[in-house]
Amino acid sequence: MVYFFEGSVWWILGRIFSFLASFLILVVFGRFVPKEIFGAYQYILSMAAIFGIFALPGLDAALIRAVARGAEKTTFLAFKEKIKFGSIASLISLFVAGWYFFHQNFILAISFLIVAVFLPFINAFNLYLAFWQGKKRFDLQNKYFIYHNFLAAFLLILIIFLTENLPLIVFAYFFAFTLAEAMFFKITIKNVSDKGEDRETISFGKHLTLMAIPGSISAQIDNVILWQFAGPIQVAIYVFALRVVERISEIIPFSALALPKLSQREVKKIKKGLFEKFLKLFLISIPSALIYILICPYFFKIFFPAYLASVPYSQILALVLIFSPLSFLATSFLAEMKKRELYILNFSTPSLKIILFFILIPIFGIWGAVFSILISQIFYSFLTLYFFKKI
Repeated sequence: MVYFFEGSVWWILGRIFSFLASFLILVVFGRFVPKEIFGAYQYILSMAAIFGIFALPGLDAALIRAVARGAEKTTFLAFKEKIKFGSIASLISLFVAGWYFFHQNFILAISFLIVAVFLPFINAFNLYLAFWQGKKRFDLQNKYFIYHNFLAAFLLILIIFLTENLPLIVFAYFFAFTLAEAMFFKITIKNVSDKGEDRETISFGKHLTLMAIPGSISAQIDNVILWQFAGPIQVAIYVFALRVVERISEIIPFSALALPKLSQREVKKIKKGLFEKFLKLFLISIPSALIYILICPYFFKIFFPAYLASVPYSQILALVLIFSPLSFLATSFLAEMKKRELYILNFSTPSLKIILFFILIPIFGIWGAVFSILISQIFYSFLTLYFFKKI
C-alpha cells in the first residue's frame, strides 16, 4: 500500500499538471480559434493517431515490463523499432496529403505533409515515460512529463495567439511535442544501463500493437465519422465534451501503477487481495463521476462559454469514470502475458465501439458517439470481470 500511495501521489501530480496544460490549450482554442478550425485540427490529429498504429504503440507497455525485470537495454531496441515502423505511418500520411492535393484542398494537404515529417519521432521519443515507469521512478517520470507538457503547451499556445492558420497550428503541435519529448528522451537514455536486453519484448510489443489496433482506431474514428457526416463544428463540440472527461480519467492511476508491481508477482497468489482493492477503488470513481456531472455546467460557463452545447454530452460521458477501476483488473492480464484474454479484450470491445460509431453517428450525430462509448464500456467491464475470475 505504501508503494501504491507514493506512486499515486506522483502519478496524480503528473496528471493534474498535464490536465492543466491540456486545459490551457483548450481554453485558448475555445476563446481564440473558430469552431471550424478547431474541428479540422482535431480531424487531422485523429487521422495522425490512426496512422500512428504502425509506429508500434504496444512497445511502450512491453518496455515497462522489460525494464521492471531488469532488461533496461531493451529501451534502445524499442526505439529503433518505433522509428523503423513509424516510417510506414509517414508514408500513409504522405499518400493522404497527395489525395488532398489532387482534390485541390491545399490546407489539408499541407497539414498532412507536416504530419508525415513528425510521426516516427513523436511516437519514438515518448518511450522515456515507459522506461521510468518500469523503473518505478514515478517521481522522475512525472516531473519530466510535467515539464514536457508545459513546454509543448507554451509553444503551441504562442502560435495559436499569433495565427488561425490551420497548417501552422498543426506544425506547432507536432513540433512542440516532438521537441519536448526529444529533450527528456535524451536525458533518459543517459540513465539506461547496459545490462539486460530482452528481444522477446519486441515480439510481445508487436502482439500488443496488434491487440491495440481496434482500440486505437475506436479512440479516433468517431471524430473522422463526425467530420464526414456532420462537419467540423460538430466535431469541435463533441471533442470539448469528451476531452475534459478523458483528462479526468487519466488522473486516476489504477492501471499505470499496478503494472510494474504485478509484473513481479504471480497474480493467482494475490487474486483475492486484488479483487478487494478493486472494489475499494469504486469509492474514488463513483464520487468523481457524480461531482463532475454536478459542476460541469458551471465549469463550461466559466471556461468554455462558446461550447455550452457540449455540456449535456459531457455529463453523460462522465458515467464512464465509474468503470475506471476495471482497468486495474485488466492490468493483471498484461502482467501475466495472457495473450488470449488480451486479444479478446482488445479486439472485441473496440470492434463493438467502431461498429456502433458507424451505425449510430450517421443517425444520431454526437449522441450516437456518446451512446457508443457507454455501451462498449459496459461490455468491456463484464468481459474483464469474467476473465479475471478465470485466472
